[in-house]
Amino acid sequence: MYFYTILTLHIVFAGIWLLNFVSEPVLRSQIVNNKNKSGERKFISLYLTLANLLGMIGAIGILVTGIALVLNSSYGFFRMTDNHWLATKQILMVVLLIIIGAVLIPTAKKLRAAIGSDMESGTQITEEGYKTLKKIFTLNLVINIIVLINFLFAITHRYFGS
Repeated sequence: MYFYTILTLHIVFAGIWLLNFVSEPVLRSQIVNNKNKSGERKFISLYLTLANLLGMIGAIGILVTGIALVLNSSYGFFRMTDNHWLATKQILMVVLLIIIGAVLIPTAKKLRAAIGSDMESGTQITEEGYKTLKKIFTLNLVINIIVLINFLFAITHRYFGS
């Protein structure tokens, strides 16, 4: 019973993380379409807030429930010979955590500083701010692709053997 509760939570957290995969392109297009227009800062702030919220809930939830699932099963950590699909997922999770902690978070803080606290400000965002925003777009794309690959490993591993 405990295992299935954790598994259900793991699936819910994966769904939350995948929401970013769906919402990110929509918000990105709104930001691009409103470049140098009123409301641009609000869209960028919403983009950062939503990506941060969904990312934190999804990543922490997946990490905690994933560890609990491995500890309560016959699977192990990073055992490529037993379960290559799971070991690959674990390696990708470590890569994700490094990208998020070492690159995405500092870049997002830099972008927050570039847009400032006044969302109604009529001043343009600097070119450096737009470069930082483009870097965030790229990082989120990489993260979303890795999350999607992890999701595909999870739902297809039964079809390709253990």
